[in-house]
Amino acid sequence: MLKQIDDLNKRFLNIKKQGWIKTLSNGTSGIGYTFESLIGKEKENFPIADYNGIEIKTSRRTSWGKIHLFHATPDGDYLFPIKDILNVLGYPDRDFPEYKVFNFNTNSKNYTYVGLYKKIKLYVDRKEEKIYLIAKNKNGENLNLQISWSFKMLKQRLDLKLKCLAIVKADTKKINCVEYFKYNEINFYKLKSFDVFIDLIESGAINITFMIGIYKSGKQFGQTHDRGTAFTINEKNIELLYDKIRL
Repeated sequence: MLKQIDDLNKRFLNIKKQGWIKTLSNGTSGIGYTFESLIGKEKENFPIADYNGIEIKTSRRTSWGKIHLFHATPDGDYLFPIKDILNVLGYPDRDFPEYKVFNFNTNSKNYTYVGLYKKIKLYVDRKEEKIYLIAKNKNGENLNLQISWSFKMLKQRLDLKLKCLAIVKADTKKINCVEYFKYNEINFYKLKSFDVFIDLIESGAINITFMIGIYKSGKQFGQTHDRGTAFTINEKNIELLYDKIRL
C-alpha cells in the first residue's frame, strides 16, 4: 500500500503545482469530481476504494464537517426497509406534501426526535452482531421498526472501501460565478480495526444519516428517491477511527 500512497501523493503534488483550477462540475460535488478527474479516475458508484485501494475524500480547507464514510442500505430486500422507514417515520415533503420523505441523522448515544411524537436512536447488539434502528412514540412504546445492519455486511464495506483513506483539502474562489480550486493539502490514514468502528457507533461518534426523498420531476415524479443511508463521522474525530500515516 505504501507504493500506492506514494503514487497518489506524487499526483497530488503535481496538481498542487498547477495552482487555481477551474471546476469540471457545478455544485457541491465539483471539488471531488475535479480532483478525481485530474488523477485519471473515472466516475463510478461501485462500493470499492476510489484509487488503487485508497478512498479519497475532498473538502474545502476551512471546512470541518461530516465525512460520509460509506452508504449501506439496511439488511433485507432493498425496497422493503426503505418503505418500512417511510411508513413508520416519514413526513410530508415540503414541496409535495402528498408524498413522504425522511431526511434525518441519528446515533446510538441520544434519541433524535422526529417531529413531536416519535424518536429514534441506534442500538448496537453485540450478541446478534447487528446495528438496530430503534423507533418509539412519545410514551416510550416501541414502533416495531424492523431495520438493522449486520456486522458482516458493514465489515465487508469497510474492507472493500475504507482500509486506507486520503483527505484532500483545497482553497476555493469564484470568478464570474465560476468556482476554482487550489488543492493544497493531502493526508493519509490507515483504518484501526472493525472493532473500533463498532465502538465508535456505540459511543455516538459515528452516526447514520438517512436521505430518502422523492423525484420532483420527469417520468419518475413522486417515486421514492433513496439517495443513500450514510455512515458518517465528523472530520475532527477521524483519528479516533484511523491512524495517520506519516510520509
